[in-house]
Amino acid sequence: MAFRSLLYSDSCLINKLKAIACKNVERIEIRILKWVKFANDLGKEKMHDQEVAVVSPLIAVSKAKTQSSQVWFDWHSWLGVITGLLLFIICWGGTFAVLSFELDWLANPDQRVQAAGEAGSLEEIYQSVADAYPNASILGASAPLYTNFAAEVGIRNELNQSRRVYVDPYTLEITGEAPRLNIQRYLRDFHRRLFTGNFGFYLICLASFPLIGSMVTSLFFYKRWWRRFFEFKSARTVRTFVSNLHRLVGLWALWFVLIIAVTGIWYMFEQIRAVYVDNIFAYSDAIPAAVVPIPILEYDSSTALPFQELLGIAREARPDIDIASVTLNRNGYFYVLGQTDNLLVRNRANKIFLLPNTGEVIYNQRGEELSPYWYWSNMADPVHFGNFGGLTSKLIWFIFGLVLSFLSLSGVWLFAKRLSRSSKFQAKALYTIVALFSVSFWFMFNSPEPFMAMAAVTGEQAQQLVPGVKVFLYSWLILTSLMCLSWIYLIYANYRIAERKNVSG
Repeated sequence: MAFRSLLYSDSCLINKLKAIACKNVERIEIRILKWVKFANDLGKEKMHDQEVAVVSPLIAVSKAKTQSSQVWFDWHSWLGVITGLLLFIICWGGTFAVLSFELDWLANPDQRVQAAGEAGSLEEIYQSVADAYPNASILGASAPLYTNFAAEVGIRNELNQSRRVYVDPYTLEITGEAPRLNIQRYLRDFHRRLFTGNFGFYLICLASFPLIGSMVTSLFFYKRWWRRFFEFKSARTVRTFVSNLHRLVGLWALWFVLIIAVTGIWYMFEQIRAVYVDNIFAYSDAIPAAVVPIPILEYDSSTALPFQELLGIAREARPDIDIASVTLNRNGYFYVLGQTDNLLVRNRANKIFLLPNTGEVIYNQRGEELSPYWYWSNMADPVHFGNFGGLTSKLIWFIFGLVLSFLSLSGVWLFAKRLSRSSKFQAKALYTIVALFSVSFWFMFNSPEPFMAMAAVTGEQAQQLVPGVKVFLYSWLILTSLMCLSWIYLIYANYRIAERKNVSG
């Protein structure tokens, strides 16, 4: 009797069982069966009720948590395999768009200059082009991006071709010219619309939702993720290594995913608001669809004041602006953009409109005077592309852009490896193959569009890409296409392996 009293009355035993249950559910389940059998043998139903009541809720909670994690993982997996290749193409294109100006500099020797002494002013650069192209219409001028970059002046020549003319800002010599299509223009248009108009724009913006969905679901099934930023377990197989790397770089890219997804959703919201709600596309501009609409005027270059005089008036009106670019005819106005000490805004946050024939300042926009909504509107681009801190911030954005591209492809690759080991993913594999094929076809069908449009122009109007630009863009497109097709083959091959296992089983 003393033994039985000690066995069933001592509350310490119950507390110990609770602790053991929390640590090892499977072991406790075995122990429960043993204790229940023992209790039945002794005829002590009270012990049975007490022990099962203590441990069963703990087991139920643990199983519920496991099932919940599996649901979140399934959602994460579905988002990845169905939209993975689309996210890859968008992130891959955006990653290179971040460094597109620098890539043009590398591909085109006419854009490279040797910094020597003090750089000339925009007025002097403009005059060099005006002297070298007396029969051309000068459209605008842009200051050098870095000290070893040439300045750029846009012209329309006597053949009515739109051309870029490069000027050494130190010697004021013309270093060369090129068509409007370059790496920067191609990648920016590719990343924005994939050359498919509004359909491409909305599809690319909608991809922000599976991107942020993948981030949120991962935080629910990856337990104690906040402790794992420096945890990389050893791996014996390639699949395990890629899986561990997928988790680790995904954690480090959380902040970047959030930035890209939020700004992508913002672009879509802003477009929907402008098109379907209030028809407002800018805070101020020489168009009717602006908060501050500036009346459109007819431009007559013969009555316009000299470029140097107009730019001097703009400098007097806004001595705080570091002028980035000038457009001679913005719907009838002399248009100046630049940077001040405003934080994280694009050049358009600070701008001046002047009457070309009188030099009168019609409108002077200051970034600090914008409302919070329009200030953020002018922040979205620098935050999305990382160009707010010069080359340093661009390189950070470029590296994390490659990380996002890797996450998109590695997720699909990991699914393919799971598929080869089990036939239960066959339905998902079919959906994945269809999604991959659709995205690949869409990419390969539309991406050559600018080259085809350029090749369609014949005779005197025909223009040729800079050789280095052509080599880079063609190589980039071929590499991207091969990666898309490789991932389709990867899924299909592993699907066939699983299908054969299913038949043989």
